[in-house]
Amino acid sequence: MMNNRHLYALASFAAIAFLGACASAPIPYKTPVSVTPPTGQIGVSQAVTLLDASGSNEEVFADSKATLESLVAAMPNGRYQAGDIHFGGTKREIVPIAAFDRATLAAAAKDASFLGGSTPLYSVIEDELTSAVGEGSGKAAIVVISDGLATDYAGRSGADGRTLDAARALVSSRGGQLCFHSVQTGDSVEGGALLKSLSQVTPCGSYRTAASLGTASALQQFSRSAYLSDAPEPRETPVAATNVDSDGDGVFDPMDQCPNTLRQAPVDARGCWTLKGLRFAVNGATIDSGSADLRDTLAVLRANPGVKVRIDGHTDSDGAAAYNEDLSLRRAKAVRDYFVAEGLDASRFEVRGFGETRPAVKNDSRENKRLNRRVELTIVD
Repeated sequence: MMNNRHLYALASFAAIAFLGACASAPIPYKTPVSVTPPTGQIGVSQAVTLLDASGSNEEVFADSKATLESLVAAMPNGRYQAGDIHFGGTKREIVPIAAFDRATLAAAAKDASFLGGSTPLYSVIEDELTSAVGEGSGKAAIVVISDGLATDYAGRSGADGRTLDAARALVSSRGGQLCFHSVQTGDSVEGGALLKSLSQVTPCGSYRTAASLGTASALQQFSRSAYLSDAPEPRETPVAATNVDSDGDGVFDPMDQCPNTLRQAPVDARGCWTLKGLRFAVNGATIDSGSADLRDTLAVLRANPGVKVRIDGHTDSDGAAAYNEDLSLRRAKAVRDYFVAEGLDASRFEVRGFGETRPAVKNDSRENKRLNRRVELTIVD
């Protein structure tokens, strides 16, 4: 079981790492949701939250941190043990598991640092989490806030199997029931698949996106299902709800990775507004004159003059990561410049270059790499 010496050592290490990274732009603070904790019979003996503060989560870390703060605020009052583990690469920030103390957990959540590095989720489960709850009894609720893009310490992908094996081993070794509740940040299809599988290691687990916890009522419902005994165990979405398409883009909600797209927008199988016919010069940002899909997109944007969008550039995994990031940004800017040249207001657009960090599919074939070389539009207002 973790002790204060472990916490202080890790906190010191994190502080040193922070000072070494002062040259980086600070991550903005996002205000958490204000929520009143639900009341009822406590149904767990232990509760631990894992926060992914690794490099792959940098773009959404402000949202991740706000989600953690909101979840802590929603935890019920009562007699049970609780703790926190924030991880990234070899760095950890840990609140040792002890009698539930909202003030301690809230302060740690508010002060959570972006740690960077790889995403060795399997190691956190094998070591820090097992140390916290491995010898416990009764029901344990483990909340994992992550993009699901697990790697080894060298940053290599392919750690999904090891992550699930570590979770199963902990479940098998522990005396009482253990439930993994996964909360996905970002929009990675692969990351979502791992987190869904993690939540299914035992029947009492659950999966949801961080965006779905953006209201007080949603947080209260999560808290009831995860921590209280007078609420039903979480279940998969009822079959009747699988045919719901809230944004009218032709992709049902359970499969929609990009909710709230415009009804007229041409989306891909994930429900994301992807410029399917867009082509660029090889290793360049000049738009091919044969990219007819831009005309259709232009018509949709003109029909919705009040909508602002972020133009996101993406590449496959070939080449250096820094080069790919720059190339994706230049291509996103080229699309923006096209829209502005066609008479749209430049203030409607933001541009981002994600390089190879957010693949739509695995980069394991020529066709999949072609799909990952893309420009997407994301509604921001």
